[in-house]
Amino acid sequence: MSTPTDTSYDTPVIPRKVPAGPPLNWISAAVRLLRSNWGVILPAYLLVFLVPALIQYGAMEMISGGSVFGTVVLVIVSIFVTLLLNAGMVALFHSAAEGTPRFTQVFSGFSGHTIIHTFLMVVMMIVVGIVLSVIGYVIASIADFSFSSVSRYGMGGFMDDGFGPSAGIAAILIMFIAVLGALVLFGALFFYAIPLIVVARQGALEAVRNSLRACFKNLFVLLFFAVNAMVVTQLVLFPTFAIGASTASVVGMTVITIIVSFVWGAVLAGAYYLSFRDILLGKGDTESGNAIEATVPA
Repeated sequence: MSTPTDTSYDTPVIPRKVPAGPPLNWISAAVRLLRSNWGVILPAYLLVFLVPALIQYGAMEMISGGSVFGTVVLVIVSIFVTLLLNAGMVALFHSAAEGTPRFTQVFSGFSGHTIIHTFLMVVMMIVVGIVLSVIGYVIASIADFSFSSVSRYGMGGFMDDGFGPSAGIAAILIMFIAVLGALVLFGALFFYAIPLIVVARQGALEAVRNSLRACFKNLFVLLFFAVNAMVVTQLVLFPTFAIGASTASVVGMTVITIIVSFVWGAVLAGAYYLSFRDILLGKGDTESGNAIEATVPA
């Protein structure tokens, strides 16, 4: 049985710089997208949560049984299956935005192309992580910021070396900039890699390259998007906690919080897809938003 993979996109993928407005529009458009396709998106999103959770439960059982090898295998399988299911969710959001949502799209990640290039992407993530770690170690050595000196003498141990406290503060600053730069670079390399692999049908190397270009062209917009998402999340969850607390029941509060968090997680996943659609596929929120609104019952 073949897995539906009607997710390819005819328009060439060209990373473009978007204006500062879209971040909030991505979230509002994701709400409309979910509202018009909730019967397809929410069950698929539930599957994305349940399958890795069950695999992780099996891993915990392996740990309690003392099987280290089985535990490692299940953890690796859980990570890879989670990536493939999330790739399928991106494909599902894409088909929903195009007006042809199908639940089976959540399994699009298990096609041959996606499996191979997702695996290659994971290998690249490991290699990049190792390279950045080595570079970080070299920078730490140059900055004379050794973790052994901190553990032996406390934070003042390295400040008394070299040129005194000012040298220690400079070392901390250099390390902070290096770590922040490494995190931004790592995130930019792989942020849009999965959508590019499953939707645009690109290879792992090309997907990583386009993800890097897209993220650096829109670095401040994406940071603004992240801040917006965190703020709106707090605004959504705070009333939830208040309502749950008013039930005077721990179970009731837990159930309400889980349901709201689950639905809001689906909204954020949709907003992530719409950012990809806007930046890399060239279909902004206005055009897609009009199409989405057209499918919502009056």
